[in-house]
Amino acid sequence: MRRDYRPFWVHQLQGKCQSAYVKHFIQPQLDGCGAGLEVIGPRHFKVSGPSIYLGQDVHVMALPEAPVRLSVFEGMGRIEVADYTLINPGARVTSVERIAIGEGCMLAMHTSINDADWHDVQHRIFAPGATAPVVLEQNVWLGEGVRVLKGVTIGENTVVGAGSVVSRSLPANVIAAGNPARAIKPLSEGGGTTRSDLFNMDIPYAQFADDFMRERLRGNGFFSWLGSFLFPRGFD
Repeated sequence: MRRDYRPFWVHQLQGKCQSAYVKHFIQPQLDGCGAGLEVIGPRHFKVSGPSIYLGQDVHVMALPEAPVRLSVFEGMGRIEVADYTLINPGARVTSVERIAIGEGCMLAMHTSINDADWHDVQHRIFAPGATAPVVLEQNVWLGEGVRVLKGVTIGENTVVGAGSVVSRSLPANVIAAGNPARAIKPLSEGGGTTRSDLFNMDIPYAQFADDFMRERLRGNGFFSWLGSFLFPRGFD
């Protein structure tokens, strides 16, 4: 389908169904969950193990071919995701000790965060191997396919380029990239906008999102929406 033909009321109905699924099947699996959890594709958001905590207004997007997984290994670890964090399809966070993701962080598609080696180099049949906590400070942005390894702290506002492997800590307010990732350019402090700003506007975020989608879907009708499934190009 080349564009979204849904009527606005269909978008609202889908949102209510997703919210009901999240409330009934996902939130009970969490040890803590703030208000405003939004999951697009909730059937593909996999939560495994205890001690998983999500803050307020955390947004998760998951796809059948790219599920999102938050896993605590045999009850030994802890995952903390702070307010306003965005987690995109294919992201995987797996903890044996502690992983803390700060306020307003963004995890792009297919990112991976681990706080363990999982197997010792010499004694490979024993898991989880060496462990060390991982901390992402507020407003960190991990690009697509970034791998964050055990014992790493990434400073606030830092951006990590796609495909990087973060095996050692990175300072705040830099752009980093590479394998191993290293700081390649400073970021100016302040003056930008963050996900936190999105939820602290003059109007509530839910109203802002509804107004945006209402305008985007303006003029769409029920029968043209149905017809677009049969004749996707003919309805352009």
